[in-house]
Amino acid sequence: MELKDYKPIYDGDRYCLMCRHVCPVERVTKREATSPHGWALLIASVDRGLVGWNEETVDTLYKCADCGLCQANCATDRPLPATIVAARAAVVKEGAMPQSVVEMEEKLRLWGNPYGEVSEGDDAEGRVSDGGKDASSCVGLFVGAATRFGRPQTVEAAQTLLNAMGYEYTLLSMGRSSVYLPYTVGLWDMARKLAQQTLDEISAAGVTQIITLSKEDAHAFKNVYPEIGVAVPEELQVMEFAAWLAGMVEQGDLRLEARDLSGAVYHDPCHTPRLLETAAPTRTLVEALTGYKSGELFWKERHASPCGAIGGFEFTQVELAESLAQARIAEARAAGANMLLTEDPCCAAHLSKYAEEMPVVNLIELVAERVPSTEYRVPSAE
Repeated sequence: MELKDYKPIYDGDRYCLMCRHVCPVERVTKREATSPHGWALLIASVDRGLVGWNEETVDTLYKCADCGLCQANCATDRPLPATIVAARAAVVKEGAMPQSVVEMEEKLRLWGNPYGEVSEGDDAEGRVSDGGKDASSCVGLFVGAATRFGRPQTVEAAQTLLNAMGYEYTLLSMGRSSVYLPYTVGLWDMARKLAQQTLDEISAAGVTQIITLSKEDAHAFKNVYPEIGVAVPEELQVMEFAAWLAGMVEQGDLRLEARDLSGAVYHDPCHTPRLLETAAPTRTLVEALTGYKSGELFWKERHASPCGAIGGFEFTQVELAESLAQARIAEARAAGANMLLTEDPCCAAHLSKYAEEMPVVNLIELVAERVPSTEYRVPSAE
């Protein structure tokens, strides 16, 4: 959908304040311009010719974290986040995007990610699993460039668990960015290109079950691909690694030895409000691992605040990315936490930059550490 298709949304939302309280950006900036109704009013004002896209208005538009909280807490489920991203796509079409997006586009064109080149040897080394089973019986472990560059130990932990449980798997998207990143900053042509490359890779691997390591990638398959007009094959099943592990626990296929993590508080990763069905299973995994329910933050589940690893902020709004992380860490300290738990590698990597003496622990890595004292039963073919 293009921006013109969202006119009823930004026209209707420009004076609505009902979701203002859940906006994490407005809470740290204390500015009405950077709140849901502020962005709607900005887009409507540009549409009416009252202002234009200039350095200041574009910067304001790119201050939205695209976290989905306004829609998740809207009584009528109005897609304001998609409207704001469509406005960014319109800005890109006009050639008015910020320099950070220009630079990102060039890197995506060169490497398929904004981080750096991945050599063919590194990429090929992790693609094919051992064992020789037919590819259709394998699962695809969807890595993504953000995890590959920012939290490679989560990839290793996931492989350790899959190997221990006797699964055949193929590593996918080792050096390619999530479709979400170019989509959220308005680079929709690039997003479509990366989406098609990803689907071609999945098709070549012959897998029909994808397990993602981040919520960002799960959100991309479920919501972003349709938004940019790329069809995901109906037979393709996508789920998160932590939710998959929780299912193994509930079925009795994975039995964990409890460990003491008293004082740990759980952080719902970015995009949780868009994938609410994953919130409960991950808490099941935490309880299985610790023997008790971990502490909770005030902003959780449907109201979960992002940590700043979202909306392209690491590239377009570096200070805001840090502010959101610091706000989340302060919230954890106020809750008496001495450790932050999260299953998402992108959130773990981002929070770790600012948490100082507070450890930020990835749940997948934590489970993998227990492999020697963990009992596994590979599910039967039935």
